[in-house]
Amino acid sequence: MSEVSHPPRRWPRLLLLIALSLALHALLVDWGRRQIILPGATQEQAMTVELRPLPPPEQPVALPVPRPTQPRAAKPANRQAAPARRSEPSIEPPDEPIRETVEPIYTPAPEAPHSAPATATATASDDGTGKTSDGKGQGTAGAAAEGGQAQSDAPGKSYQTSAPPSVLLRYDATGTKDGRASYGRGSIAWRNDGPHYSVEGKAKVLVFTVLNFTSQGDLDGNGLSPELYTEQTGFKSATNTHFNRERNVVSFSASTTTYPRRGGEQDRGSVIWQLAAIGRGDPAQFRAGAVIDMFVAGVRDGEVWRMQVQGEEDVTLPIGQLHTWHVVRMPKPGSYEDRVDIWLAPQHEWYPVRVRYTEPPSRGGDFIDLSLSGMEALPP
Repeated sequence: MSEVSHPPRRWPRLLLLIALSLALHALLVDWGRRQIILPGATQEQAMTVELRPLPPPEQPVALPVPRPTQPRAAKPANRQAAPARRSEPSIEPPDEPIRETVEPIYTPAPEAPHSAPATATATASDDGTGKTSDGKGQGTAGAAAEGGQAQSDAPGKSYQTSAPPSVLLRYDATGTKDGRASYGRGSIAWRNDGPHYSVEGKAKVLVFTVLNFTSQGDLDGNGLSPELYTEQTGFKSATNTHFNRERNVVSFSASTTTYPRRGGEQDRGSVIWQLAAIGRGDPAQFRAGAVIDMFVAGVRDGEVWRMQVQGEEDVTLPIGQLHTWHVVRMPKPGSYEDRVDIWLAPQHEWYPVRVRYTEPPSRGGDFIDLSLSGMEALPP
């Protein structure tokens, strides 16, 4: 009987142990839930924590974006204003003074007919008296005038010409080069063989030739009628000026400029001897204040030279003191051409006993002065 009642005493203990075990498991599960964070929950909490500070930095990054757009919109307005300012004063005005300085260079071409047709008229009206019995060229260099005399300050007047005999003139040369004084020698060989003439001029400083020119042509009713003029200055290449009689054109090797040839045109080498021929043809054609206009061709173009007769002067030269007529070619204001002073001696066949070439200030203002130191007659 005692064995049958024992089992009921052991069951309550088992049930108690099971209950305690279950309670402990429940506590452990609850504790574990509190201590362990699920991965999904941690990611959501991490995302919320990290995303909240991000919006503030996005605003300062976005704020500079509209700010650059404002100056960009302002720049086109400035660009539109800039062309408007340029178009008003800065483009057109510089062209006008250039045009003003260029036009006077070409205006002599229309003026040339004032003297050129005059010489042509004189040639056409020549009745055979254009040359004297001694063979010296003699004729008119303007329109026909009564009595063979002319007031040289009036356009369209005639000039009686008589080319001087052949001669070799030697000069002492003084001047400046780049503002420094220089000294040398020069010479002009003039040859007159009746129907033709030739001029050869040289100027040297030490052993350097600073000026070398030649002119050749005919002696006719117009006086000197050049055919070819050649000039070389310093170390530059020589240039040729052609007076084409077949095509009646004056042309240049240094440019494409051309002029009609009507008769009476001169070059830089012949113009001095044309003045001598005018003075020798009739001394009364020279008087103080008179002007003689001649179309003169240079190395690139040509223009009317107004030769102003300054008056009579006594000059002291290496050859001695001589009585002369002083003639000046004064270029137009702003021109790049040289001023040319010429002293002609009536007691010596109106030879040029002194010649001075002066550059304009725009080219440096240097000059070459040739003063007669000796002369030698050349065979005809």
